[in-house]
Amino acid sequence: MKKIICIAATGVILITCVCVNAVATAQSAPAQAAVEEQPNKYVIKSEGGRLVVYRFGQDKPFLSTETFAANLPKSDADRLRQGVEVEGERALRKTLEDYCS
Repeated sequence: MKKIICIAATGVILITCVCVNAVATAQSAPAQAAVEEQPNKYVIKSEGGRLVVYRFGQDKPFLSTETFAANLPKSDADRLRQGVEVEGERALRKTLEDYCS
């Protein structure tokens, strides 16, 4: 009888763990999906007088450049204060080449 109770209790514990894991995974899935939708989107900004690149939706800089925003045309410098969104690594490279050359 003790053996049956131990097996039943183990089964209940395992099922509970599986259910809790499924609920936790389901709750984190939308947040992960939002990040994965735009994995190659970047924002180029002027900060501290220089151009800085962020991955879309992140607060930590992805790349810092040695290019001064003051050396750019006023229209470009104004846009960079707001942030210029770029999609894809190729577009990021091209845009940085345009600003940095």
